[in-house]
Amino acid sequence: MDVALLGAMPAALVGAFFLPMPVRRALSFSYTDPSLLTAFTATFVHRTPSHLLANILGYVLLASVGYLLAVLADRRRLFGVAATTYVLAFGPILWMLNLAVPRSAVGYGFSGVEMAFAGLLPLLLVEYAGRRFVPWLDVRHAPALFFGVLAGIGLLGMPRTATTLTITGISGIIALTYGGSIVAAHRAYTAAVSPDSGTHLAGWLELLAVGAVTAVAYPIVGFPTDPVAARQVVNLYVHFLGYGLAFIGPYVALETGVFDR
Repeated sequence: MDVALLGAMPAALVGAFFLPMPVRRALSFSYTDPSLLTAFTATFVHRTPSHLLANILGYVLLASVGYLLAVLADRRRLFGVAATTYVLAFGPILWMLNLAVPRSAVGYGFSGVEMAFAGLLPLLLVEYAGRRFVPWLDVRHAPALFFGVLAGIGLLGMPRTATTLTITGISGIIALTYGGSIVAAHRAYTAAVSPDSGTHLAGWLELLAVGAVTAVAYPIVGFPTDPVAARQVVNLYVHFLGYGLAFIGPYVALETGVFDR
């Protein structure tokens, strides 16, 4: 059932791609004539096969790795609620937030929602590592990875501007601060537990490695240093919002005890 539900999204994207081009244009989000309907439908619209294929492959990678991490970290319900929210609600939210940057343009594509799945990975990776490998690691340490990736995005994956350099610097400082809390937690744990206590749990180290590479590398790839290509502009604003909001919501939910295992 889970596989069928996760596979419904690529099927919907492919089905929408075969609609006539005038229909796809009408379903795109116009910044000069926005509507709630097109804010929802624009997420499913793609105009070229390469754009569609890139988003489907990205979704398959992020959703499958995230799902496996969630299940093995006993966070399946969290992943289900988050994924459903991303697919059904994030599209309209992200396109409407785009109105804060006035422009004469048309927006479409799944990449904002796709980046939301990338934003969930730092949280699931830390939860998986804490559940299966390092018992002293928990959700409160996840911002170290999240802000570390944000710093990498600003440094390697976005055009060099005063704004991106500021984001990079602030994110790096926050990541280092949370990194210090991880070191402190490790010292407290090793001081309280004997090395032969047998508290370490068995997990799939390969999945941890794949999850770490995906969580770090994919967002940076999703923010190209040259966002203009082939008369199309990559919407870095949507990518950034999708990535950030997708992490913040589940993180707050876990910290406040909304979800249990």
